[in-house]
Amino acid sequence: MKSLKSIINSSYLAILIGFIGGYIGTLVHLPLPWLLGSLFANLIIAFTKLKISFSNKLLNPIFLLIGIILGGTLNVTLLYKVHLWIFSSAMMILYVLFSTYVVYWYFNKFAKFSKSTSVFSSLPGALAPITAAILEMKNFSEHKSVILIQATRVIFIVGLLPIIFFYERGAVDIGGFGFINNYDLRYFGEIIFIVVLCSLGALLIKKFKIPSATLLSGMLISGAFYTFEIIDARFPDVFINIAFVFLGTALGSRLNGLKLNELGKYLFHGVIMSILLIFLSALFSYLLSFIDGFEFLPTFLSFTPGGIHEMIIISIAYDIDPIFVSYHHFLRIFLIVFSLPLLIKLFEIKKN
Repeated sequence: MKSLKSIINSSYLAILIGFIGGYIGTLVHLPLPWLLGSLFANLIIAFTKLKISFSNKLLNPIFLLIGIILGGTLNVTLLYKVHLWIFSSAMMILYVLFSTYVVYWYFNKFAKFSKSTSVFSSLPGALAPITAAILEMKNFSEHKSVILIQATRVIFIVGLLPIIFFYERGAVDIGGFGFINNYDLRYFGEIIFIVVLCSLGALLIKKFKIPSATLLSGMLISGAFYTFEIIDARFPDVFINIAFVFLGTALGSRLNGLKLNELGKYLFHGVIMSILLIFLSALFSYLLSFIDGFEFLPTFLSFTPGGIHEMIIISIAYDIDPIFVSYHHFLRIFLIVFSLPLLIKLFEIKKN
């Protein structure tokens, strides 16, 4: 009880600021509004004399929830179509490797970032998993650069892509995207079941001393259960938004002491990174369309590393197969999440 009270006392102010920022984010139509809105609200406080903090004990349930949310982007339709996308899947693997190397080279050689900062900043996508991973690293002190660069990537790309599609295909109404739940006894049973199962999976993965165990377990186990339609229940939007507020607050509260010149520097490099990734996405999409007949714009939407939910919303609005888009984004995120434990171990060993 005392532990819970201390957690609340240390975190409530940052969380309150996060909810206010998230709500403002929805009003100004910010990409991933509850995540980035809460992050930037706490970032603004970082330039004041007000001291805020966020307890690390709140992170594990948030990471589990985010993993389950990512797994929930899949469904059984994937099983009937994935064989058609073997070549594009191989190209996605090449894209992740090549784009990471190109952006890493820019950060390390031109921006003069350390190798660890360059690697985590250069990963093409997966804002939540990347930032969750670096929060778990005890000896990583350069959170600010990675958080701001990756957040800039999401805002820049998600802001630019609708303009590109408007220019190519005209204006459409872009609405929300979500799953319809029936809140009956079966729904609550399935939600409890997947949470318990993913929690047990996380404990098992931790026994092998694999970093980001909670996130990995949530994404892999729930992804399998949703793909084979063993369960259908998904978290309602309100839970997803709360999870993003908590994660955004955790990230924003790590930016205390940030200076304006540092902010400008990281935002600048985030824009350069975004331009490089968009160019490489277009290049790989063109190669797929030229070699194997894939349509350019749907492939470009599937390869460009913005927010997965925002990309799916655009696909629905422009009558592009959302399963094609969500699968390739999930594959990209899976590759990144799978590599995070290896990267964390690599840099922790180098530091010791």
